Amino acid sequence: MSSTAEMTNFTFKMDRKTREDYSKLCDSLGLTMSSATLALVKQAVRDQSMSFSLRDENGFTPAEAAELQRRIKDVRKGKAVQHDLVED
Repeated sequence: MSSTAEMTNFTFKMDRKTREDYSKLCDSLGLTMSSATLALVKQAVRDQSMSFSLRDENGFTPAEAAELQRRIKDVRKGKAVQHDLVED
């Protein structure tokens, strides 16, 4: 970065637990939250992509979670077929 680069602030809100967990992660990596976040933003801009997966607390992608919800509704409506487990 050039020493003449104009700097600006970027502020956002997050819940307290996420902030505390992110702070602990950054500390364990020897980074401040600011430097870690700046590195993530710079990488995203440089690569023109974001290399993280959007998964819920159970490890499902949004599409997988929606499919699971659809199947749960089918089971509750009695639209499921039960199969016997066959072992070789």
